Amino acid sequence: MGSAKPRKKHVKKALQDKNLQKALEHASTRHYQKFSRTTSEIPWETYKERARTIRKECVKKLPQLIQRFTQEAEKAGARVYQVSTPKKAVSQIEKILDQSKAKLIVKAKSMVSEEIALNSFLEKKGYRVVETDLGEWIVQLAGERPSHITAPALHKTKEEIADLLSRHLKKTIPPESKEIVNQTREEMRKAFIEADVGISGANLAIAESGTLVIVSNEGNARLVTALPPVHIALVTTEKFVETMEQAASLIKALTTASSGMKLTAYVSFITGPSRTTDIEKELISGVHGPREVHIIILDNERLSISADEDLEEILYCLKCGGCMLVCPVFQAVGGHIFGGPVYPGGIGALLTAITLSHRASSRIFDFCSDCKKCEDFCPVGIPIGELILKLKSEKGPKLWEKILSTAFVSKTITSPGARILSVLQKPWEKNGHLNKLPLPWTKGKSIPAIKARKASSLKKGKGEKIFLFEGCMAKFFFPEIRESILNGLSRFGYEIISPSDQSCCGAPSYHLGDKKGLGRLAKKNLESFEKEDPSAILTVCPTGNFMLRKVYPQLDPEFSPWADKIFDFTEFVSKRGLLKGQEKPGQPEEILYHYPCHTLHENRLKQEPQKVLKALGFSPKFEEEPYSCCGFCGVFSLKNREISSHLWEKKKKKIEKSQTPLVATDCPGCLFQLRTGLREKGTSPQIFHTAELFGKAVNKK
Repeated sequence: MGSAKPRKKHVKKALQDKNLQKALEHASTRHYQKFSRTTSEIPWETYKERARTIRKECVKKLPQLIQRFTQEAEKAGARVYQVSTPKKAVSQIEKILDQSKAKLIVKAKSMVSEEIALNSFLEKKGYRVVETDLGEWIVQLAGERPSHITAPALHKTKEEIADLLSRHLKKTIPPESKEIVNQTREEMRKAFIEADVGISGANLAIAESGTLVIVSNEGNARLVTALPPVHIALVTTEKFVETMEQAASLIKALTTASSGMKLTAYVSFITGPSRTTDIEKELISGVHGPREVHIIILDNERLSISADEDLEEILYCLKCGGCMLVCPVFQAVGGHIFGGPVYPGGIGALLTAITLSHRASSRIFDFCSDCKKCEDFCPVGIPIGELILKLKSEKGPKLWEKILSTAFVSKTITSPGARILSVLQKPWEKNGHLNKLPLPWTKGKSIPAIKARKASSLKKGKGEKIFLFEGCMAKFFFPEIRESILNGLSRFGYEIISPSDQSCCGAPSYHLGDKKGLGRLAKKNLESFEKEDPSAILTVCPTGNFMLRKVYPQLDPEFSPWADKIFDFTEFVSKRGLLKGQEKPGQPEEILYHYPCHTLHENRLKQEPQKVLKALGFSPKFEEEPYSCCGFCGVFSLKNREISSHLWEKKKKKIEKSQTPLVATDCPGCLFQLRTGLREKGTSPQIFHTAELFGKAVNKK
């Protein structure tokens, strides 16, 4: 899948694979349900805050923690080896196996073993290797690689699994989950008992005692690490913590995020080989458990990243895999498409960049829609989308991406270009929409027409000065949003200005990896803010809000003082109490509200749109959680039309199921998607930006 053409073919195949879609839907839905129930009973945000603090502290002193761990583990009788590359790791494992005269090896699930391609190496050397984790065994039998960090066979339905096992075991296995598990248990027992060596990973390693921590549900990890006479543990350098207390806190966050439960069935703490002092207090190693414990600590470029302030957060990852189960793109195509050779999903793109190369991960970057759902979910608060964009900016844009970014950056192109297009579109325009455009990406859809204005500043009202930052979509496609705010807020005594010298927020350049172009845009907008000196800056797009409030200060410290003056429209109306006491009498009208991803997961404004709509006399309805993405996603929808369309179709079904005559949202991009996708039917609902509803209500009075 190295070139663009086969990648598109694989994407299309994944989207059309009914079994894959069924498996992904079942897995993500069940995980969310368990996670929601559990987090309603525990202080989840406290868990997350504590876990992030621990990871931040430990990652900053990994070399010291590794050194102390090595000393303590060796005191306890383990043998510790530090290796820098996968090649050295497999070479060390081979030496241990030769010394042990091993033939049969049982393995507990370990993504590190996937990273070093251990199974293929050992099988070529003539060893028999049996994966004992149910999911890992399934993908081993299928000759595939894991599609998820904690659920390797997530991409398969129980019917496919039953068929696979039936062929392997040469007997009929019914497609029932319990029966599949029972047959697996029976088959694995012989391997556990006969194995010469057990190989496992480790979730954490505790420096103060030289202890390995292994978290599991199935019980196979305990058998792998206890029954064979030799245990080999693979640990990567970022997994070290200082104390048992820190490990306990991380286990709580890890298990809830990965399984949706308060705690998994098994948490093993392994400190050296099994031993006894029952005979005259003499220490003897190797009782019921292994006689030897070998711990291989693999770096593979991680320690160099721990010293990089821009990228060190990648190493905070606990490998819970929960971020993938909330990711709309992963839910659409799975981890074999959205993933690297080893690690899937957005976090997998980052881990691939560290452990393999930036080039190997660059093709995965474009699959990230930057919806922020993974960042909101992550138990240690890794800004996955932001880190992907940092790596994209380091690589720089391709030629066509640079050209596209330049079109957004340059006002001498965008404004005149929009006016020219507004004239050229006339043959296809009807009732504010363009019909049957001869463009492949529109596929015959009716899309909103461009409504360009001349480059002039707009101003209305007197009083406290509020700067309306429009953004490209509202400026060129939905000027009714601007007019609603100019007319509506001026009635409350504000001076609302929309200067002509404001530029695009820069989100397209940001997502295309054009850091220089983004910097120029930020500078232009900063100059506009400084010239007008408003008391507040109002945004009508959650992505624009994020760019101005968070990204700009990172680019230019001079922008930091403005960050606190930036408000989303519903946030401004709600905080200023503009609609208090103005509720309409009578039965409220039902309206379905679509949450833009950035509104929820970056700006964290779940309540504000609800408050505004209720104050305007509506009874807001919402789709069943988790709220779905509409698939617009800016640049993402240009690069991944098939995935974008897939996400929209799922959203469309939910909107149609609600049978609500009105739909509201707070993102011009989502508005574009909704108005385009819902015009295909004659009975489509009316769709508004919340600011339009505000303007209509206020101007009636």
